Amino acid sequence: MMHLPENTAITAIIGVLLSLIVYLITRQYFAKNGKSDYQKKIEIANNEMLYSIRPLLVEKKVPSKEILVAVRFSTAKKYGVEQNDLYDEFSLTSDLINETIANSFLTSDEKLEFCSLLQSIK
Repeated sequence: MMHLPENTAITAIIGVLLSLIVYLITRQYFAKNGKSDYQKKIEIANNEMLYSIRPLLVEKKVPSKEILVAVRFSTAKKYGVEQNDLYDEFSLTSDLINETIANSFLTSDEKLEFCSLLQSIK
């Protein structure tokens, strides 16, 4: 069994040091969890942007860059993230092109048509 020193000042200093160690460890743990929550918000916001643009492409309509900026601003505000952390026009169109190419329900001609529509946004 551990014997605590008789001196209360030493006991208080040891208690403060141990409290500080516990504080630093828990702060580090919660900081890591906070970052992952933010990353999840960004992923959800980026997916929402993709889902909002996709129906326009099916109708062979291309949103202007101003519309994409407005969608990004609104989505960032909705999820409480920075606009700079969300997809820009290049990333958004690149992911949509990737989804189009990977879609097995479209013919080759339809895929190329959708991809050329998306290229006009970049």
